[in-house]
Amino acid sequence: MKKSLIFLLPLTAAAAMIASCIGRVERLSSSDYCIMFYSSGGDSSHTECIMDYRDAMEMVLPESQVAVTWLIKSHDSTVTTLRSYTQNAEFVTDTAWDGGTGYDIVSHENLSEFIKWSAAMFPGRKYVLVTAGHGDAWRPAGGGARASGLLYDGVTRKSMTPSDLARGIGESGVDVEGLIANNCLQGSVETLAEWDGYVDYVVFGGSYLPDIGGDYPYFIKLLDRSEDMRSLLYEYVEHCGEFFNGIEFPFEHMGSSFSAVDMSRFAPMMESLRGIFDEMGGSLDRLCATTDSPQVLGRSYADGYRAAMDASLQMDLYRRKPGTCDLYDFLYRAVVYTAHPELMTLVGEFRNQLEEAVILNVHNYKLDGFKVSFNICTLPEYFEGERLESYRASKFDQATGWSGLMTELF
Repeated sequence: MKKSLIFLLPLTAAAAMIASCIGRVERLSSSDYCIMFYSSGGDSSHTECIMDYRDAMEMVLPESQVAVTWLIKSHDSTVTTLRSYTQNAEFVTDTAWDGGTGYDIVSHENLSEFIKWSAAMFPGRKYVLVTAGHGDAWRPAGGGARASGLLYDGVTRKSMTPSDLARGIGESGVDVEGLIANNCLQGSVETLAEWDGYVDYVVFGGSYLPDIGGDYPYFIKLLDRSEDMRSLLYEYVEHCGEFFNGIEFPFEHMGSSFSAVDMSRFAPMMESLRGIFDEMGGSLDRLCATTDSPQVLGRSYADGYRAAMDASLQMDLYRRKPGTCDLYDFLYRAVVYTAHPELMTLVGEFRNQLEEAVILNVHNYKLDGFKVSFNICTLPEYFEGERLESYRASKFDQATGWSGLMTELF
């Protein structure tokens, strides 16, 4: 998979020096991993939850070959930023480093520095990045609003954008195999498009994640016994999703959704979406020639597409109002509401690609036989003025042209 990788000789030298200092000179097997845990509490209760993750991991470290590095900006009675690493099956605080109260957790430079430090502490490993903290659904900047993202900082009230996360990984020069986004609302196709080319696999919650977020002792055990990341993530998502599905959120358009995606299959899906959106945009004036419900004889395809969007699975992401819909559900209904024959073929091919890319999705939307895919932005106000300009600059729109279809429909 194509990566933005820069390998520097000074980093290699530093890695060797640090490794000798902490005594980690044992031969590593191909399955040895390092989990890099980069987290922002955002508030006192979530700071405590994130600290619980670390305590839980110590339960399995004595029997594990997995190393863990840790950075947290805590938000409790005081604001502090600490980093630590595992040594002799427990976490050791890096007393030589103190991020202090002003540490910028959403800076891509700081994320990159943390990844490089982790790789120097535990060189020659495979690396998985975990981001933990509050998250928000993808939206374009403009109109005085900043594009939202993840790792919300309760002090500065800013979040790291998905593109800055990708930049931090790319500029680190470290090959990050997997990303676990332990942040709410990271299932937007626009978000995933920003991460394409930077990691091989992504685990995310398409809706709100429960505070428990994940089972990291279980994940460590999986890393120890499996060398196939795809099958490992299938088991991990299945395990966590079973418990997440028992949690209900107090919002009308929301359920639990937890997924793993093979990002090597992502780019072909974007190419297919470009063809689908072009076909839809070129057929807006065509009239439906069938009478089977929910099709309406003589109705324009444009009206059929709008009806399909209204009927598709809505996500309550933006200020507690629907602002996205499930991508595949919309495309499926666009065919059903218009009986567009060429579109049926294109959407069928996309469905097959989706089956290959999504390793597993576990959800509690109670839709028989329906496989939740990705959220896609459908809020009309985000396709106007400055926000439209921002949306057009996104990797997803540049690859697919979705904003062109939205401006035609609305």
